[in-house]
Amino acid sequence: MNGPPLIRKQPFFAGHWRIDPESREAADGIRTRRLTPKAMQVLLCLADARGDVVRRSDLMEAVWPDVTVGDESLTHAIAELRRALGQSSGGKRLIETVPKAGYRLAAAVLSDATSDSPLSSHGELPLPQAEGVLPIEAHLAITEARRLARHQGVLAAPEIERMIGEAAAIAPGAASVQAEYAILMGLAAIHAGERRRRLSLASQSAEAAVRLRPDLVASHRALGFLAGVQGRMELSLKSFSCALTVDPDDFETHYLAAQVCFSNGDLQKSMILGERAADLDLDDYRPAYNAARAALRLGDRERGERLARLALKRIDTRLSLAPNTRRLLSARAAASAMLGAASESLDATLGRTDESALLYDVVALAHQGEIGVACRVLESLVDRGLSYAAWLAADPISQIMGRDPRFPRVIDRMEAA
Repeated sequence: MNGPPLIRKQPFFAGHWRIDPESREAADGIRTRRLTPKAMQVLLCLADARGDVVRRSDLMEAVWPDVTVGDESLTHAIAELRRALGQSSGGKRLIETVPKAGYRLAAAVLSDATSDSPLSSHGELPLPQAEGVLPIEAHLAITEARRLARHQGVLAAPEIERMIGEAAAIAPGAASVQAEYAILMGLAAIHAGERRRRLSLASQSAEAAVRLRPDLVASHRALGFLAGVQGRMELSLKSFSCALTVDPDDFETHYLAAQVCFSNGDLQKSMILGERAADLDLDDYRPAYNAARAALRLGDRERGERLARLALKRIDTRLSLAPNTRRLLSARAAASAMLGAASESLDATLGRTDESALLYDVVALAHQGEIGVACRVLESLVDRGLSYAAWLAADPISQIMGRDPRFPRVIDRMEAA
């Protein structure tokens, strides 16, 4: 180590601990440890070395530059850090002793992800850390919230918000819960109204997830999704890149990244990510359906029709098991319409129909030339809280529905929401 190390001023991560040099606190989302000034300075020196061994003499010179002290002062500081920070994810000491050499920090060091990207200046990703056992009550609340989101959509938004909020209250230190809360609340903000309040809560949870577990795929996925919904595409793409670096075959990351790219007008990325998501989950029709829309908007008719046929095949498989599912029937009509095929007439009325089924209805009706009816259905969705105008502007149906004078007014209402 040449010369005294750079002493940090900004918060950073060392493994699963968030270190705040100003307050001299180390926190992992559940516990907070306050360090003595000398112990914090030793930790900062080790962090600046980024995994390299730091000699005892260098640590003594950096931390006690103008004071003559014995080796026991450094020994006491190392012991304090070990008591406070415990072990690394592999069960080894976070502060390692290298015989006859010095000490090293056995954890990846990252800058605080809430201000920019979860990547450090060196492009490092953290090592996996073990999250504590998730209480069964939190797990059950998340499971039920996911089920309601998939089967009832925004009709169940208040109940979904209550359940996922319960999970977050039970396990506030669980990054997986915070990430799930962020995504479900973000979707509710787009489709069910109260956009500002819900997006604010969702953003806080996404940032908390990355603080708690910067090694977790779900943390970066949630931050990528929320940043994309807010139009912060640089941060969104960086966060999705982090998630895919940790797990290149994660379906949810590909699917959500495709949706974000679609709504922000990057249809090429959306098509590629959506098609990859369709390959990763051989049963889900949604990524193939959405990738088909992107391909058609790009003018790639052959690819778009191939993906639409794939979506139709998967929809029919599901309908064979649940033939009266309204959402599947609407999705089938939309996929058929993209292929130019005549489809059964649609019952495009609100009733108790969930919002996602009505979105498929809008696509199907537009492709069938029923532009007036499609506009009326879309207006009903805006009345319910739909506020994602970017999605509609990127969709191929905007070229069709733009012929109706009501369509620009609907877009204005969505943007003002």
